[in-house]
Amino acid sequence: MNDDFDESILSDEKEFRKRFRRIERPAFIDEITKNKKDRITIMLDPDVIGHFKKEAARSHIGYQTLINQTLRESIKNAETIDPIERLLRDKKTLKRLKAKLETV
Repeated sequence: MNDDFDESILSDEKEFRKRFRRIERPAFIDEITKNKKDRITIMLDPDVIGHFKKEAARSHIGYQTLINQTLRESIKNAETIDPIERLLRDKKTLKRLKAKLETV
């Protein structure tokens, strides 16, 4: 078989369709992928993306999967942690509280 590509068929749609046919995706794939995930565009800082890509290479899991897992854990933690417990974990708030208490 000749591996040379004849670029002249690109200008003639009829010839192109003779040589190449479109393969439709099977219906069951649409059913499997339907409503699984939503495609969005999100702007993230380069260091955040770098962190997740480095972790992805180390763990052999896609970086977008890792971002999704981290967000899911964050939501779960936000729903289950007592507000006081959340404040106790916030170092910035604790420092402000300490400064206020020292003035009393």
